[in-house]
Amino acid sequence: MNKQTTPPVRKAYDPDKLQALLQYIGRLLPTDQERAAFYRCSRTPPPASLRLNALQAQAQHVRPHLRQRGQRVPWCSEGFALPASDAGLGQTIEHALGAYYVQAKAPMLAVEVLAPQPGERVLDLCAAPGGKATQIAAHMQNSGLLLANEMQRKRMPALVGNLERCGVANHVLTQARGTMLARYFPNFFDRVLVDAPCSGDGIVRKDQNMLTYWSPQDAQHLAQQQKGLLRAAYQMLRPGGTLVYSTCSLSLEENEEVLLGLLRRYGEEVAILPIAEFAGPPLPDALAAQFPAEFARCVRVWPHHHDTEGAFVACLSKRAPTPIPEDAPAWAASATAPTPAEARRAVEGRWSGALPCPPDQIFTLSNRHLCRQPALGPAIQEHLPYFVRGGMKVARLHKEYHYLSQQTVALWGHLMQGPTVELNWPQLQDLFAGRPIYCDPPTGLKGEVFCRFGPWTVCRAIAREEGSLLEGMLPRALFRANLDRLV
Repeated sequence: MNKQTTPPVRKAYDPDKLQALLQYIGRLLPTDQERAAFYRCSRTPPPASLRLNALQAQAQHVRPHLRQRGQRVPWCSEGFALPASDAGLGQTIEHALGAYYVQAKAPMLAVEVLAPQPGERVLDLCAAPGGKATQIAAHMQNSGLLLANEMQRKRMPALVGNLERCGVANHVLTQARGTMLARYFPNFFDRVLVDAPCSGDGIVRKDQNMLTYWSPQDAQHLAQQQKGLLRAAYQMLRPGGTLVYSTCSLSLEENEEVLLGLLRRYGEEVAILPIAEFAGPPLPDALAAQFPAEFARCVRVWPHHHDTEGAFVACLSKRAPTPIPEDAPAWAASATAPTPAEARRAVEGRWSGALPCPPDQIFTLSNRHLCRQPALGPAIQEHLPYFVRGGMKVARLHKEYHYLSQQTVALWGHLMQGPTVELNWPQLQDLFAGRPIYCDPPTGLKGEVFCRFGPWTVCRAIAREEGSLLEGMLPRALFRANLDRLV
């Protein structure tokens, strides 16, 4: 990045409460030396980190810079830790156009263990704010079905915004409690992620706000909710599929004891799988003896071992199907879904480029929007009362003209050859500040054009006065008062 920004000042909290939390978690470490290292590390902020978005083809231009300046995350080939001075990662053009997601190192592990594949059916049961959902979609190469569910309405805007910014097209978004969703999708998903709401005792390095409500009793209360979510997730997993349970907590209550609740319900039908190539300090013998020996296959990401936040990850599988309710839908792609070939041809002809669409995805028309979504999307919309939206808005129809969405421009603009204006850095800063752009000399173009900057197709704009004035069509959500650049 061109400018160095000062990291935010961390608010100081009651040192006694911080020490109480650290001692409560520190008892899970096997030696005094480990505990002392954990205490020291937990009083310092974690390094900045990000994950490249493989869905955005232009993200490849960022990778050489990150290799030179950052350090690769051991368990995620797309993840990089950066120097602490690299604050303001959310203010760059690369971030605005979806080239990367600002994400801590520890949360990346859950999706790498889940290992979703192209064409599969995958459920992210607690999806907001969208870091893991966008990571899953990248693994799936925007194919198959990603059901991104979020129970809390107030968290939906962040989830939608991140799915759009990162160009996720293979998703169906729902809002439901896990128990309600399980009635509709028994034994359905190839892979399920439960990144459960938790006390957050593992993120004290990053955010000491959690100290205002943390207590062992709070963790025990949250564990009851986590047990219900995990049981619902297990019911929706197909036999032989993979279920990952993760939290940003290190406590026994929200991790091993939650898993123990699932085993008590389903017994030997549940398999706990080893997590390859990940080592950390084991639980002390006295604590480990309280749980089945297979629990040693679960992992904790300890801050002092991996210089990140704390987390817990368990990988499970299912040996036998769970009972199917009599009224459960038999999901199949809708035979009556519209195929808006004319709208697709109009967009491709206007901008001289093809709109990508894997075989298991379809184009549909919805509320005057041309969308790309999973083939099962229309059927889910028709039969699931918790449906919110599906897929990626490609273009909007207005007065017989199709206007490309910002997602389409940023994600696939490099595949199109329509009229283009190349911007310089000051012009780009004006664009992201919401100001008109003056071109000298004039471009000679009129009407709708692409704005490009280096490898990036930034947005659409309207060229006026023979191209001497450009009015950018950048969404306000992407405005940056002080636009920066990573490369």
